[in-house]
Amino acid sequence: MTKLAYIPAVALLGLITLSAPAVAREAQETERVDRTVNIRAGGQLRLKNFSGRVTISGSKRGDVAIHAVRRATRDRLDHIKLQITETASGVTIEANKKDSDWDERDNNVVETEFDIQLPEDVSLDVDVFSSDIKVSGVSGRQHLHAFSGDIDVTGAAGSVDAETFSGDIEVGLASGAGGRVSFDSFSGSLRSDSGMTASTASRRRISGEIGTGGANEYRFKTFSGDVRIK
Repeated sequence: MTKLAYIPAVALLGLITLSAPAVAREAQETERVDRTVNIRAGGQLRLKNFSGRVTISGSKRGDVAIHAVRRATRDRLDHIKLQITETASGVTIEANKKDSDWDERDNNVVETEFDIQLPEDVSLDVDVFSSDIKVSGVSGRQHLHAFSGDIDVTGAAGSVDAETFSGDIEVGLASGAGGRVSFDSFSGSLRSDSGMTASTASRRRISGEIGTGGANEYRFKTFSGDVRIK
């Protein structure tokens, strides 16, 4: 009698998987966008992005120069646009503006890296998901929000409101800048290299003053990320 070989179900599944033809992934393409737009003195830049680093630099220029690198499949690049809008209050940038008839639910994001140069007196409202944010030389008020990215600010002359879930926050103050600090975190820590005086402190919340009586507000919120003021 011929003996039948016993093959465990897990092994059989492995054989089937190995023998199946590999599914080809759609090729990624790169698209570059370079735009220069007007902005009024003391205006606001609003930017919304999902993934891809964001770098913003303040300068003496009078307009906003936007350099973006977008990476995705051709289909996504065609249906998910980078929208740049001039408004009465400033400039709004939406990195993932979907066409109204675009019904693809999976992989419906375009990774976008930004390098932006703008007037130093512009205020910022930046909202990203898994992007790192780096800002330098901006004297206007800064509202910076990330989910898993790090936030790095240098030369901050105005108020800073920075929030991240799992990333770290570093803020370097401009010479003479100061004001009230509030820090709220579940497991992160706060470190100041600029002689902060704490008025209230607990395991999760710290408030105090930094500098010499400045009028700025520095608000930091994290879940597990650390904050350093330089």
